[in-house]
Order: sequence, then C-alpha cells, then structure tokens
Amino acid sequence: MSFDITTRTLLQYYTDHPPRTEDVWYGPWNAILTTLFPSIQGYVITPQRRIVEDSQARIPDFIIEVARISTPPLTLRTVLIVEIKNSQHWESGRDTLMRQIGLQADMTFAGTAVGKVYWIGTIGPHWIYGEKKDDGQDPEPLIAWHHITHDEASYRDLSELRHLVANLS
Repeated sequence: MSFDITTRTLLQYYTDHPPRTEDVWYGPWNAILTTLFPSIQGYVITPQRRIVEDSQARIPDFIIEVARISTPPLTLRTVLIVEIKNSQHWESGRDTLMRQIGLQADMTFAGTAVGKVYWIGTIGPHWIYGEKKDDGQDPEPLIAWHHITHDEASYRDLSELRHLVANLS
C-alpha cells in the first residue's frame, strides 16, 4: 500500500522543483494526514491552531495539528504536531525545527495534549518523527531522517506512527 497517485505526484514534483514558500507543502501533508488519521476514526486535522512565537527563529514554518475527538463531553486532545519548513532550510534549519517542535509541544501541553504528543518535522521532502513528553525534556526522534516523502519506506514509517498515535492512552 502507498499514498494515492495525486499525493505522490505532488510530492515528487515539489521534491524535483522546490517551491519558493513552505505553504505549498500543506496540500500534500494534509492529504497524508487525512489518509493516516481519518475523521471516521475520531481524528480532526487542524491547521495552525496554535503558533508559538520563537524570537530566535527566522525560518518560517507551517503548523498542523492532529486531534482526537472524544465524547461526552466533546473534547479535542492534540496527539500529533506537524511542523513544515521549505526545502531551502534543509542544511541550516534542523536545529531551529527541533526547537520549534519543542516549543509547540509545550504549548499543547498547556492546552489540549496530555502526557505525550507525537510530532513530525519536515523540511521540504525530508522528514522525521518522534515524541515529546510533558517532562521538560527535548523532543525525541524515533526514526532517522527520510529524504523522500512518497516512497514505500516513508509510507511504512508513517503507518507505524499511526499505530503509535492510536495507542496513546
């Protein structure tokens, strides 16, 4: 199994022709997230619910959250944060990306996350995922960086992330 042809085609195109801004990556990542975390299973994809101001960051990013819905009463629990940066930040932006993931996760713990939240960090076609616990420590990567998003290895790792998120207590 893999991602649909439209998602793979867009990701291949943006990999081969890096866009000028990070916002074009939102469409393919929204497709990936809605495939992995469908609303019928109680998830909602929420772009830019919270944005943490990072005075040290000069690299723009695009933030998406995945929340799990539960009732009664209706509550949303953030279970995954996705930080997206554009391709040109690959060499210099990894440390900034990790710092921003940590800040964003800490913000969600003050709001709708409980105990642990998973995260995906992307810089163009490069991506990684991990977890951040509500313990004051840095985000912990759980896999090595992938350098392409639309291959079978990426699909397998993202499917594993889906299972980790589903098992959050």
